[in-house]
Amino acid sequence: MNKVLEFAKKHKKLLFFLGGVVLLIILDQATKWIAQNLLSSVGNSGVVIPNFLYFTLYHNTKIAFSWGIDGVGGRILNIAISLVMSVAIALYWVFHDKKFRWYERTIAMLLLAGAVGNLIDRAFYWSPIVGFDGVIDFIQFYLGGGPKSPASWVNPFATFNMADAYLSIGIVALLIYLIVDMIKNGDKSYTKDPRLNKKPQSIEQNNADGENSANDEEAKSGEQGE
Repeated sequence: MNKVLEFAKKHKKLLFFLGGVVLLIILDQATKWIAQNLLSSVGNSGVVIPNFLYFTLYHNTKIAFSWGIDGVGGRILNIAISLVMSVAIALYWVFHDKKFRWYERTIAMLLLAGAVGNLIDRAFYWSPIVGFDGVIDFIQFYLGGGPKSPASWVNPFATFNMADAYLSIGIVALLIYLIVDMIKNGDKSYTKDPRLNKKPQSIEQNNADGENSANDEEAKSGEQGE
């Protein structure tokens, strides 16, 4: 028991990260299957907020928000993208964890949970196994007046799931963090480069340096002639 407590104390950041990722993945998978069972067939819809938010069942064989290539080849490509993204995020976290602050860990947690959540669907949800192909999408927003209004690229907006939401929030948070960090630490990065800290020499100093170099070269050539 003591060893378990010591391990937990020593690796509390790792356990927090992994625990958060697992909980987010469970939430993603649970909501997908609740939607799959309650809505029962593709296209079935349930009203949450009239003319704004609906739960509508779709099976997406493309990338997030139904973008990308369809078919088996496209799905294999999407699996590879999700796998590479998941491994890259995990490895980056492992090698940079000591430098991470809480919000950086939270961003990495969202990105990894989103990538793994949809990777599970793409890798295992095939017709022979579960009776359908693709990622379960069910969250649908109408930003142009609702189902009875003319269709447009925002009416309805792309149908997505919790994993897509994790990825979107994580990417937006990461961009905001990078922009704020660049604004706050832009001057510091300038002063860290010793080449940029050199004071510009005056014209007289440059001329003097040139004359000294010329005299040194003449002296060396004279010694060689002797």
